[in-house]
Amino acid sequence: MKVVKTGKYRQDTLERLVEIDPLKELQNRLEKMNYFLGFVREHNPDIFPEYENNLIAKYRDLLNDDRTKANPPDLDELVSENSHLKENLELTRLVVNYIIQILQLPAENKLEKSEVMNRDYFRSWSHYNYANLLVLTETLRREDAIDLYKKFVTHHTLENRDPKRKTVDNVKIIFEKAIEPKEEPSDWEIIHTMIGEGKYVFRNDTCVFLNAIGDSLPDTELKYYICCYGDYEKFKNYHDSIVLTMEHTIAQGDPYCSRVLHDTRVDWDLRHPPRKFWDSMEPDSE
Repeated sequence: MKVVKTGKYRQDTLERLVEIDPLKELQNRLEKMNYFLGFVREHNPDIFPEYENNLIAKYRDLLNDDRTKANPPDLDELVSENSHLKENLELTRLVVNYIIQILQLPAENKLEKSEVMNRDYFRSWSHYNYANLLVLTETLRREDAIDLYKKFVTHHTLENRDPKRKTVDNVKIIFEKAIEPKEEPSDWEIIHTMIGEGKYVFRNDTCVFLNAIGDSLPDTELKYYICCYGDYEKFKNYHDSIVLTMEHTIAQGDPYCSRVLHDTRVDWDLRHPPRKFWDSMEPDSE
Protein backbone atom coordinates (compact mmCIF):
# COMPACT_ATOMS: atom_id res chain seq x y z
CA MET A 1 0.00 0.00 0.00
CA LYS A 2 1.64 3.22 -1.20
CA VAL A 3 1.14 6.12 1.24
CA VAL A 4 2.18 9.55 -0.04
CA LYS A 5 2.23 12.98 1.53
CA THR A 6 1.76 16.08 -0.61
CA GLY A 7 1.89 19.78 0.22
CA LYS A 8 3.75 21.87 2.74
CA TYR A 9 2.06 24.47 4.89
CA ARG A 10 4.37 27.46 5.25
CA GLN A 11 4.35 29.91 8.13
CA ASP A 12 3.83 32.83 5.74
CA THR A 13 0.94 31.18 3.89
CA LEU A 14 -1.75 33.53 5.17
CA GLU A 15 0.39 36.66 4.94
CA ARG A 16 1.54 36.08 1.38
CA LEU A 17 0.15 38.48 -1.19
CA VAL A 18 -1.94 37.25 -4.09
CA GLU A 19 -3.08 39.29 -7.08
CA ILE A 20 -6.81 39.24 -7.67
CA ASP A 21 -9.35 40.90 -9.90
CA PRO A 22 -11.81 42.23 -7.27
CA LEU A 23 -14.57 42.79 -9.81
CA LYS A 24 -14.48 39.16 -10.96
CA GLU A 25 -14.21 37.91 -7.38
CA LEU A 26 -17.26 39.93 -6.36
CA GLN A 27 -19.20 38.78 -9.41
CA ASN A 28 -18.48 35.19 -8.40
CA ARG A 29 -19.61 35.71 -4.81
CA LEU A 30 -22.70 37.71 -5.75
CA GLU A 31 -23.79 35.10 -8.30
CA LYS A 32 -23.85 32.53 -5.50
CA MET A 33 -25.64 34.87 -3.10
CA ASN A 34 -28.19 35.78 -5.77
CA TYR A 35 -28.92 32.08 -6.29
CA PHE A 36 -29.20 31.60 -2.53
CA LEU A 37 -31.69 34.45 -2.15
CA GLY A 38 -33.79 33.02 -4.96
CA PHE A 39 -33.64 29.59 -3.35
CA VAL A 40 -34.81 30.90 0.03
CA ARG A 41 -37.59 32.92 -1.62
CA GLU A 42 -38.78 29.88 -3.60
CA HIS A 43 -38.78 27.48 -0.64
CA ASN A 44 -39.82 29.86 2.17
CA PRO A 45 -41.66 32.81 0.59
CA ASP A 46 -43.43 33.72 3.85
CA ILE A 47 -40.21 34.48 5.73
CA PHE A 48 -38.26 35.94 2.82
CA PRO A 49 -39.03 39.65 3.51
CA GLU A 50 -38.03 39.19 7.15
CA TYR A 51 -34.87 37.37 6.10
CA GLU A 52 -33.85 40.19 3.75
CA ASN A 53 -34.42 42.78 6.47
CA ASN A 54 -32.40 40.71 8.93
CA LEU A 55 -29.58 40.44 6.42
CA ILE A 56 -29.50 44.22 6.00
CA ALA A 57 -29.30 44.67 9.77
CA LYS A 58 -26.52 42.05 10.03
CA TYR A 59 -24.36 43.54 7.30
CA ARG A 60 -24.73 47.02 8.76
CA ASP A 61 -23.45 45.66 12.06
CA LEU A 62 -20.52 43.99 10.33
CA LEU A 63 -19.35 47.14 8.56
CA ASN A 64 -16.98 49.70 9.98
CA ASP A 65 -18.56 53.13 10.41
CA ASP A 66 -16.73 54.63 7.44
CA ARG A 67 -18.09 51.97 5.10
CA THR A 68 -21.78 51.87 6.04
CA LYS A 69 -22.64 54.65 3.58
CA ALA A 70 -19.99 53.97 0.94
CA ASN A 71 -21.27 53.62 -2.63
CA PRO A 72 -19.19 51.20 -4.72
CA PRO A 73 -18.84 52.65 -8.24
CA ASP A 74 -19.16 49.18 -9.83
CA LEU A 75 -22.49 48.32 -8.22
CA ASP A 76 -24.60 48.52 -11.40
CA GLU A 77 -22.26 46.16 -13.22
CA LEU A 78 -22.21 43.76 -10.28
CA VAL A 79 -25.99 43.40 -10.13
CA SER A 80 -26.64 43.39 -13.88
CA GLU A 81 -26.89 39.57 -14.03
CA ASN A 82 -28.34 39.06 -10.54
CA SER A 83 -32.08 39.68 -10.50
CA HIS A 84 -32.70 39.09 -6.78
CA LEU A 85 -29.87 41.37 -5.71
CA LYS A 86 -31.00 44.00 -8.22
CA GLU A 87 -34.34 44.12 -6.40
CA ASN A 88 -32.61 45.03 -3.14
CA LEU A 89 -29.77 47.39 -3.94
CA GLU A 90 -29.33 48.41 -0.31
CA LEU A 91 -28.56 44.83 0.69
CA THR A 92 -26.26 44.42 -2.31
CA ARG A 93 -24.40 47.64 -1.49
CA LEU A 94 -23.81 46.45 2.08
CA VAL A 95 -22.64 43.00 1.00
CA VAL A 96 -20.21 44.47 -1.54
CA ASN A 97 -18.87 46.90 1.05
CA TYR A 98 -18.41 44.03 3.52
CA ILE A 99 -16.41 41.92 1.06
CA ILE A 100 -14.31 44.94 0.07
CA GLN A 101 -13.74 45.64 3.77
CA ILE A 102 -12.48 42.10 4.33
CA LEU A 103 -10.12 42.45 1.37
CA GLN A 104 -8.89 45.73 2.90
CA LEU A 105 -9.49 47.61 -0.33
CA PRO A 106 -10.50 51.29 -0.49
CA ALA A 107 -14.21 51.84 0.06
CA GLU A 108 -15.26 53.77 -3.06
CA ASN A 109 -12.46 53.22 -5.56
CA LYS A 110 -13.02 51.66 -8.96
CA LEU A 111 -12.30 47.94 -8.63
CA GLU A 112 -9.02 47.09 -10.35
CA LYS A 113 -6.48 44.29 -10.05
CA SER A 114 -4.94 44.44 -6.59
CA GLU A 115 -2.71 42.48 -4.24
CA VAL A 116 -4.36 41.23 -1.07
CA MET A 117 -3.29 38.93 1.73
CA ASN A 118 -4.19 35.26 1.41
CA ARG A 119 -5.96 35.41 4.77
CA ASP A 120 -8.23 38.19 3.56
CA TYR A 121 -8.84 36.48 0.22
CA PHE A 122 -10.08 33.29 1.88
CA ARG A 123 -12.14 35.23 4.42
CA SER A 124 -13.83 37.15 1.60
CA TRP A 125 -15.23 33.79 0.55
CA SER A 126 -16.11 32.32 3.94
CA HIS A 127 -17.41 35.26 5.95
CA TYR A 128 -20.31 36.41 3.79
CA ASN A 129 -21.50 32.80 3.39
CA TYR A 130 -21.34 32.39 7.16
CA ALA A 131 -23.30 35.64 7.69
CA ASN A 132 -26.01 34.51 5.27
CA LEU A 133 -26.39 31.14 6.98
CA LEU A 134 -26.20 32.61 10.48
CA VAL A 135 -29.00 35.07 9.73
CA LEU A 136 -31.07 32.26 8.25
CA THR A 137 -30.73 30.31 11.53
CA GLU A 138 -31.93 33.43 13.34
CA THR A 139 -34.93 33.79 11.03
CA LEU A 140 -35.99 30.14 10.78
CA ARG A 141 -35.66 27.31 13.24
CA ARG A 142 -31.96 26.39 13.23
CA GLU A 143 -32.62 22.84 12.06
CA ASP A 144 -34.81 24.04 9.19
CA ALA A 145 -32.30 26.72 8.19
CA ILE A 146 -29.43 24.24 8.01
CA ASP A 147 -31.54 21.77 6.06
CA LEU A 148 -32.44 24.50 3.56
CA TYR A 149 -28.79 25.57 3.24
CA LYS A 150 -27.70 21.98 2.55
CA LYS A 151 -30.30 21.70 -0.20
CA PHE A 152 -29.13 25.01 -1.66
CA VAL A 153 -25.49 23.86 -1.76
CA THR A 154 -26.47 20.66 -3.58
CA HIS A 155 -28.76 22.40 -6.08
CA HIS A 156 -26.24 25.18 -6.80
CA THR A 157 -23.45 22.66 -7.41
CA LEU A 158 -25.62 20.55 -9.70
CA GLU A 159 -26.79 23.54 -11.75
CA ASN A 160 -23.21 24.70 -12.24
CA ARG A 161 -21.87 21.28 -13.21
CA ASP A 162 -20.64 21.05 -16.78
CA PRO A 163 -22.58 18.21 -18.46
CA LYS A 164 -19.71 17.88 -20.94
CA ARG A 165 -17.05 17.61 -18.23
CA LYS A 166 -14.37 14.95 -18.62
CA THR A 167 -14.98 12.14 -16.13
CA VAL A 168 -12.58 9.46 -14.88
CA ASP A 169 -12.69 5.70 -15.36
CA ASN A 170 -11.65 4.94 -11.77
CA VAL A 171 -10.54 6.70 -8.58
CA LYS A 172 -6.96 5.47 -8.94
CA ILE A 173 -6.59 8.04 -11.71
CA ILE A 174 -7.59 10.75 -9.19
CA PHE A 175 -5.12 9.33 -6.66
CA GLU A 176 -2.22 9.21 -9.14
CA LYS A 177 -2.94 12.75 -10.30
CA ALA A 178 -3.10 14.02 -6.71
CA ILE A 179 0.31 12.60 -5.75
CA GLU A 180 2.19 13.85 -8.82
CA PRO A 181 5.16 16.01 -7.72
CA LYS A 182 4.45 19.71 -8.08
CA GLU A 183 7.00 22.39 -8.96
CA GLU A 184 5.67 24.40 -6.03
CA PRO A 185 4.05 22.36 -3.24
CA SER A 186 0.49 23.19 -2.25
CA ASP A 187 -0.18 24.79 1.14
CA TRP A 188 -2.59 21.92 1.84
CA GLU A 189 -0.83 19.01 3.57
CA ILE A 190 -2.57 15.78 2.58
CA ILE A 191 -1.71 12.08 3.05
CA HIS A 192 -3.04 9.80 0.30
CA THR A 193 -3.40 6.07 -0.27
CA MET A 194 -5.57 3.43 -1.96
CA ILE A 195 -7.01 0.77 0.36
CA GLY A 196 -8.75 -1.34 -2.24
CA GLU A 197 -10.21 -1.21 -5.70
CA GLY A 198 -12.36 1.87 -6.01
CA LYS A 199 -11.45 3.27 -2.59
CA TYR A 200 -9.14 6.31 -2.50
CA VAL A 201 -8.33 7.53 1.00
CA PHE A 202 -6.88 10.93 1.89
CA ARG A 203 -6.36 12.80 5.15
CA ASN A 204 -6.16 16.60 5.12
CA ASP A 205 -3.77 17.65 7.87
CA THR A 206 -4.14 21.35 7.12
CA CYS A 207 -7.02 23.44 5.82
CA VAL A 208 -5.99 26.86 4.55
CA PHE A 209 -9.60 28.05 4.61
CA LEU A 210 -9.98 27.27 8.29
CA ASN A 211 -6.54 28.59 9.19
CA ALA A 212 -7.57 31.84 7.53
CA ILE A 213 -10.87 31.90 9.42
CA GLY A 214 -9.17 31.20 12.76
CA ASP A 215 -11.43 32.14 15.66
CA SER A 216 -13.23 34.88 13.73
CA LEU A 217 -16.33 32.71 13.13
CA PRO A 218 -17.37 31.05 16.40
CA ASP A 219 -20.09 28.57 15.35
CA THR A 220 -18.27 25.35 14.42
CA GLU A 221 -21.36 23.67 12.95
CA LEU A 222 -21.99 26.55 10.56
CA LYS A 223 -18.29 26.63 9.63
CA TYR A 224 -18.57 22.97 8.65
CA TYR A 225 -21.51 23.64 6.35
CA ILE A 226 -19.92 26.59 4.57
CA CYS A 227 -16.45 25.06 4.27
CA CYS A 228 -16.99 21.32 3.90
CA TYR A 229 -20.52 20.33 2.97
CA GLY A 230 -20.23 21.25 -0.70
CA ASP A 231 -17.50 18.64 -1.19
CA TYR A 232 -20.03 15.81 -1.12
CA GLU A 233 -21.49 16.93 -4.42
CA LYS A 234 -18.35 18.52 -5.91
CA PHE A 235 -16.39 15.26 -5.96
CA LYS A 236 -19.08 13.85 -8.23
CA ASN A 237 -17.61 16.13 -10.87
CA TYR A 238 -15.17 13.28 -11.43
CA HIS A 239 -18.03 10.84 -12.05
CA ASP A 240 -21.61 10.42 -10.87
CA SER A 241 -20.67 7.06 -9.36
CA ILE A 242 -18.16 8.57 -6.93
CA VAL A 243 -19.36 9.00 -3.35
CA LEU A 244 -17.45 10.91 -0.68
CA THR A 245 -17.54 9.84 2.97
CA MET A 246 -16.12 12.19 5.58
CA GLU A 247 -16.40 11.72 9.34
CA HIS A 248 -13.69 13.85 10.94
CA THR A 249 -13.24 17.51 10.01
CA ILE A 250 -10.95 20.28 11.16
CA ALA A 251 -13.98 22.59 11.02
CA GLN A 252 -15.60 20.63 13.84
CA GLY A 253 -12.51 20.45 16.01
CA ASP A 254 -10.82 17.27 14.76
CA PRO A 255 -7.05 17.32 14.09
CA TYR A 256 -7.62 16.42 10.43
CA CYS A 257 -10.28 15.81 7.79
CA SER A 258 -10.73 12.12 6.96
CA ARG A 259 -12.04 11.48 3.46
CA VAL A 260 -12.69 8.52 1.22
CA LEU A 261 -13.74 8.56 -2.42
CA HIS A 262 -15.72 5.39 -3.14
CA ASP A 263 -16.27 4.43 -6.76
CA THR A 264 -19.60 2.65 -6.52
CA ARG A 265 -19.04 0.98 -9.88
CA VAL A 266 -16.70 -1.39 -7.99
CA ASP A 267 -16.86 -0.37 -4.31
CA TRP A 268 -20.23 -0.93 -2.65
CA ASP A 269 -18.92 -0.83 0.93
CA LEU A 270 -19.28 2.79 2.02
CA ARG A 271 -18.20 2.21 5.61
CA HIS A 272 -15.66 4.82 6.70
CA PRO A 273 -12.41 3.50 8.23
CA PRO A 274 -12.28 3.88 12.04
CA ARG A 275 -10.35 6.63 13.76
CA LYS A 276 -7.40 4.36 14.62
CA PHE A 277 -6.81 3.89 10.88
CA TRP A 278 -6.60 7.64 10.32
CA ASP A 279 -4.44 8.23 13.38
CA SER A 280 -1.92 5.69 12.14
CA MET A 281 -1.59 6.96 8.56
CA GLU A 282 2.06 7.77 7.89
CA PRO A 283 3.67 8.50 4.52
CA ASP A 284 6.26 6.08 3.15
CA SER A 285 8.75 8.94 2.97
CA GLU A 286 8.69 12.66 3.64
